[in-house]
Amino acid sequence: MGYKTQCHFILIFILLFQSNLISAQTERDSVKLEKLRRESGIDPTRIMTRVGYSFIASNPKGPVALVRNRLNLNLGIGNWNISGKFEVASKIDEQVGTGFETGLNDFKFSVLNAFLTKGKHAMAGAVDFSLPTGKPGIGSQIFSSTWSVTYSYTIKPGLIFAIQPQYAFDLIKDETQPDLSVLTIRSFLAYFSSAGYFFVFEPRPIFDLENKKTDWLVSPIIGKALGKGYNLITLVEIVLTDNLKTNRGSLFQLGFNKNF
Repeated sequence: MGYKTQCHFILIFILLFQSNLISAQTERDSVKLEKLRRESGIDPTRIMTRVGYSFIASNPKGPVALVRNRLNLNLGIGNWNISGKFEVASKIDEQVGTGFETGLNDFKFSVLNAFLTKGKHAMAGAVDFSLPTGKPGIGSQIFSSTWSVTYSYTIKPGLIFAIQPQYAFDLIKDETQPDLSVLTIRSFLAYFSSAGYFFVFEPRPIFDLENKKTDWLVSPIIGKALGKGYNLITLVEIVLTDNLKTNRGSLFQLGFNKNF
C-alpha cells in the first residue's frame, strides 16, 4: 500500500469518526430538548405528572385589582392527563377604603388525551370544567365547560408551532348571570434552548359570541429549567382592546413547577 493510499484511508477514517461524533451529539441535544419541552408544560400534547405554584396579579381600569395564588396538580397516565387548579384570590373592589377581600376562587379540573404523536405532528383533545365554588365577588358563579383541541408541529428540535381553539359555554347558572359563549384561538411559537431556557410568543383573539365582541391580547412567556425537574416560568398577558382593559386588565404571572 502506497503512502498516498494510506493517507486517503486515514483521512476517510477521521471524517467518519467526526461525523459519528456530530451525529451522537445531535441526538443527545434532541433528547435534551424533548425533555425540556415535556417538562415545561408549554405543549399540551406532551404528558407529564407535575405540581406547580403560580402568583398571578391583574389590574383592570379603575380601583379594582385581583391577586391570586394558584396550585396546579397534573397526573399523567399514559396518553391521559388529569389536572386540577385550586386558587385563593384577594380582590380590591370599587368601594374605596374596604381593603382586600380574600376567599376561594372557582375550582377547575380537566381531562386531556394526547391521541396522536406521529413524527413532527401531535394532537390532543381536552375538556375543562369550572365549578362555581368561589365566593360571590371573587368566583364566576357559573358552572361552565371549555372544550379544546391542540395541534402541535415540530419545525425542528427545540422549535414548535401549536394552535389550540377553545370553546367555553355555561352549563348551569342563575338567571341573573350572563350567558357564556366564548371562542378563543390560542396559537404560539415556542423555542427551547440547549441551555435550558424556553421562550414562547402567543397572539390570542377572543370572540364573545353572545355579546358579539372581539378582543385581542398577546402573551410572551420566558422560562428556565432549574434541574431535577424544576422549572421557573414568567408570563405576561398584554391586553390590546378597551373591553379587556376595563374588565380584565393586563396580567402578570410568576410560578414554578416540579415534574415527576
